[in-house]
Amino acid sequence: MSKPGEPRWPSPWGEGRPGWHIECSVMASEILGAQIDVHVGGIDLAFPHHDNELCQSEAHFENHQWVNYFMHAGHLNIEGLKMSKSLKNFITIKEALNKYSSRQIRTLFLLSQWNKPLFFDAKSMEEAIVIEKSLSNFFANTTALLREFRLRQSESDACRHTLAPELDLLEALKDAKSQVHSALLDSFDTPTAMRAIQEIVSRTNTYLQRGRDNIDLQIVQTVVEYVSRIMRMFGMSNESSALGWGSSAASSDGQGAADRESILLPVARVLSDFRDVVRELALSGGDKQALLKLCDKIRDSDLPELGVIIDDHGDGRALVKIADPEEIQRDRERQEAEIAQRLLTKQLQAQKAEEKRQGRLAKGKQSPEEMFRTPEMLELYSAWDEHGIPTKDKAGEELTKNKVKKLAKEYDAQKKLHEKYLESLNA
Repeated sequence: MSKPGEPRWPSPWGEGRPGWHIECSVMASEILGAQIDVHVGGIDLAFPHHDNELCQSEAHFENHQWVNYFMHAGHLNIEGLKMSKSLKNFITIKEALNKYSSRQIRTLFLLSQWNKPLFFDAKSMEEAIVIEKSLSNFFANTTALLREFRLRQSESDACRHTLAPELDLLEALKDAKSQVHSALLDSFDTPTAMRAIQEIVSRTNTYLQRGRDNIDLQIVQTVVEYVSRIMRMFGMSNESSALGWGSSAASSDGQGAADRESILLPVARVLSDFRDVVRELALSGGDKQALLKLCDKIRDSDLPELGVIIDDHGDGRALVKIADPEEIQRDRERQEAEIAQRLLTKQLQAQKAEEKRQGRLAKGKQSPEEMFRTPEMLELYSAWDEHGIPTKDKAGEELTKNKVKKLAKEYDAQKKLHEKYLESLNA
């Protein structure tokens, strides 16, 4: 029925107006016909909007199932509150992308069940950033290892005897595939699927700690290919054949990741070999500090700007990884911000501690013998012992043992404060 002041038309049930329920029914039916396979919308639309759509459309088409499946998504909550313009906590995708990468935001989405509330806040984004970073490191390390083997060794060298560690990793991969498959069959349970991916990534990282000369790269590649495929399926990357993030490492001029690697890798390898030799010379003699400083500059500054990361390994050979320069810079800025925040927190804590110390010193300026003889205390007590602790109240009555004991504790505390104060004067 129309409310006062609203447009109205006559109907068998009184004057009313077509609402948005009938509008949606008409639009959907015009395009999709008498039956819809999947109908999506926010959970707040389940009733009454979608119920009204069903009533109207099923009555019109004279069937009993206008929609086969409804998918009602959970609300987006900003800092614990439902996002809405009325609360002035509305954040656009563009605004979010100014602070976080698209992959970090997608990771947050994957960590939340699609039909439950999604919490967008600093804590949840930090969790998403950590997980996305762990995946990025995994892809960078494994693809670098695979690339190193292709450069340094023959294909036969990459295949080794399958021993217990290899069998364990293969079994872990089998479990991960089963868990991911079951999770996605269970109403697209992406949080559980992501936990399975995190587990196989962790198991593979543990396996890689055996050292590059003691691992089976074919098994590692099988794991990386599977994790990459699942990430592509989740929309985390858009290259069908690449390992890892694929095109996320593409250069700004539109070249693919493979073209970029073919250009950068020879230069990166030369620089890495140079750095290995220089580092060895510096450690064996000569001006070590200057040489090591140069090595650190190449590793920490020059190469990252080109999208090249060099990781030192215990065997003396550096591992070269190709990454997106923008992501490296963004990660560096985030780390610098975290360091600055920790430094600020430490400074504030030190400031508070100093203020507290100064407060104790100021309080300790008064000697314990004088603390119970101030004008205020003279209104309460009339007799004191040799230390200045009250023994009688103003009326001349003896204080109780408990009262004297309590005052004695206060005296002892003030004595310690006064001693600290005197020490500060002599410091």
